[in-house]
Amino acid sequence: MRAVPALVLAFACVCPAASPDFGAIYPRGGQRGTSVPVTLGGARLDDAEEIVSYSADIKVADLKVESATALKATFQIGAGCPFGEHTFRVRTKSGVSYGRTFWVGPFPTVDEVEPNDKFTSAQSVTYGSTLAGIAKNEDADYFKIEGKKGDRLNVEVEGIRLGSSFWDPYVAILDSKKFELATCDDSALLVQDPHASIIIPEDGTYYIEIRDSSYAGNDVAFYRAHVGRFPRPTAVYPNGGKAGSKTEVTFLNDPAGPVKQTVEVPNTPGEKLPLYAVTDLGSAPSPNLFRISDLENVLETEPNDSLAEAKAQPSAPPAVPIAFNGIIGKPNDSDWFRFTAKKDQRLDLAIYSRSLRSPLDPVLEIFNADGGGLNGNDDNGPNPDSRIGGFTFPADGDYYIRVHDQLNRGGPDFVYRVEAAPPAPSMNAYITRFDRVDSQMRQQMPVPRGGRYATLINVDRANWGGPVAWDAPNLPPGVTLESDPMPNGIGQYAVVFAAAADAPRGLALTRLMPKSTEEKNPSAGRFSQNLELVQGEPNQTPYVICSQTTLPVAVTDEVPFSLEIIKPTVPLVQSGTIDLKVHATRKEGFTAPITVRLLWNPPGITSPGTIDIPAGKSDGIYQLTARGDAPAQAWKVTMLGETDAGAGPIYNATPFTEVTVAPPYLTMKMEMGAAEQGKPGEIFCTLEVAKTWTGPAKVTLYGLPAKVTTVEKEISATDKEVRFPITTVADSPVGKHQSLFCQAVIIENGVPIPHTIGQGGVLRIDAPPPAPAVPAPEAAVAQAAPPPPPPSAKPLSRLEQLRQQQAAAAKP
Repeated sequence: MRAVPALVLAFACVCPAASPDFGAIYPRGGQRGTSVPVTLGGARLDDAEEIVSYSADIKVADLKVESATALKATFQIGAGCPFGEHTFRVRTKSGVSYGRTFWVGPFPTVDEVEPNDKFTSAQSVTYGSTLAGIAKNEDADYFKIEGKKGDRLNVEVEGIRLGSSFWDPYVAILDSKKFELATCDDSALLVQDPHASIIIPEDGTYYIEIRDSSYAGNDVAFYRAHVGRFPRPTAVYPNGGKAGSKTEVTFLNDPAGPVKQTVEVPNTPGEKLPLYAVTDLGSAPSPNLFRISDLENVLETEPNDSLAEAKAQPSAPPAVPIAFNGIIGKPNDSDWFRFTAKKDQRLDLAIYSRSLRSPLDPVLEIFNADGGGLNGNDDNGPNPDSRIGGFTFPADGDYYIRVHDQLNRGGPDFVYRVEAAPPAPSMNAYITRFDRVDSQMRQQMPVPRGGRYATLINVDRANWGGPVAWDAPNLPPGVTLESDPMPNGIGQYAVVFAAAADAPRGLALTRLMPKSTEEKNPSAGRFSQNLELVQGEPNQTPYVICSQTTLPVAVTDEVPFSLEIIKPTVPLVQSGTIDLKVHATRKEGFTAPITVRLLWNPPGITSPGTIDIPAGKSDGIYQLTARGDAPAQAWKVTMLGETDAGAGPIYNATPFTEVTVAPPYLTMKMEMGAAEQGKPGEIFCTLEVAKTWTGPAKVTLYGLPAKVTTVEKEISATDKEVRFPITTVADSPVGKHQSLFCQAVIIENGVPIPHTIGQGGVLRIDAPPPAPAVPAPEAAVAQAAPPPPPPSAKPLSRLEQLRQQQAAAAKP
């Protein structure tokens, strides 16, 4: 066995430090039915207790901790283990790692032997081999094989799918004269990975070339290339069927011809079934995908390239709901289907092609019986598969759909499926993503003994509304899930996992299932977790995603701190703030700072991203701010604490604590104030008290411009108004100054309740009026001074003052 590259042992995820940090498995795969010695590389692995296999068909034996950066073990791969990707994690006493993959294939592994970077120094291999190598920068690996005329030669490369690095695999089959017989860079079936297939034209030596498509490989661009006579179809038709049925399918586009099989479709509608083409020469190393639904199948009948041909078909048109299946078999091909629908019948029409690894980029259109267009769709958001949602048919009668490729391409594997069905209620749950690039950050649940771990879960509801609760039937012993049902209208909610002090260390792959609390709604939904293993240009686009349906929940060692939120004794008022006190209990000798984050803000409430409890301190203040429209009700919140104890981050969460949002005790209307530069003014405010309190409340006016001041005022629950005297100077800024507001601080139970009131107040500052012109000398005429204006209940506005002065000047 080849020595493990040092880069594998040092390989670590591009993410903040985790405990533990598991980077890769080497070798990257093994043969079904064998035992494979493996090395796992990373960091902080010295307290490893378990390598967790997601597959019951791969057992882990002989775990040995070599160092903090390397583990050794044996993978015992069962004889019935499915080919392809299998996920593993490392559980240590202190945490649980990110997920990494290992691949299972049909053949013994043959390591590449250098030098094989030239056609003339190609390495000899045989049929039934899996070639393992590294596509380095400016490198090409050559292999040669003896072929017999009429034999099938298939090469399928697992390259970027291995999840080790970003690169673009390329494969070619050449004859002894260096003529290319088959080449492949990317493929719809294998995404970025290639496959090449030929029928041997004559006895002789044939060559396999594997490299990066632009010779831009790297030292961790691992590949596994399966070489054999196995079938390698690129499509299966139909590519879907009814749950619980037996369906005959045909595997298409293998050089040796179609392969027929009968499939017993599981009763799991909505899922994808992996189908492996099998002949007497073996099985394909990777599957074609088959969608399971509740619908009967209709297969296209040629000719159906036009509406007229679809109308002329002798069979009666089917009624929807139904699933239409077809192949865009050649360039510029279109498929038309006729069907019947009822007036006001409402259906979703969705194509499944690219999502099932077909090369088709579909366009879907609906027509009436006369060929008039009714609706159409190309891409469904980022998904190239077309979808027309919630279409309502205007009348009883015949209708047509047309399917074609967006670029008018076509071929023998351009298969598709159109499902026309009533909108179905569904709910899909997943852990909130906490980092734009690192998809695995805080996606595993390390629950400390005697402590808690908190996370956020999103639920996407479709075609229904209502509260969502959780089923978690297979948590680790001693672990409980704490969460109220997620209210209707809310798509994100916090949950807390709590472990008993005596819970045994261990890990469970938990089936966290969302469920409705109301009988009229769907009884259960789905949970998924997508691990982005490889990202690249542009903008860290995910190229390799490992999808799982379970959540890793682990019991870890006790941590040296615990947290609690001190329950507030006063409410958080709308348009107000509240200071939540977070208390840390530290074990003796533990003094490190603790970062605390409020995981979930109730609707209408904002807060800082994190706060810090400083080193050696026990308390922190987390301020919440409520908008004026925040729902007035009680909410439960939790906070997650994180610290670094010298071996990566460790976590503990608070229990849930109730925070009540309430209407404000008082409201304020602020009249527009006016003042002249260098002269005093006043801002008058009316008060409306909704809930009384005892003692004085302090009110502060905010938002005044520079060089304008006022004073703090006190009010009581019986006051109806408050006046703020305004002081200006000669160069106070002229103009309308908006966005004035007040903060009133009411004391209840010795605790301040800050209110933000009077928002949107305005102060206008005017320049002094120009001095009047000096009149010609005349005999002075004695005039009585104008009487003073009557007292006003509130100060005059600037406009009212000017009008009063003008009226006084006009008097004789």
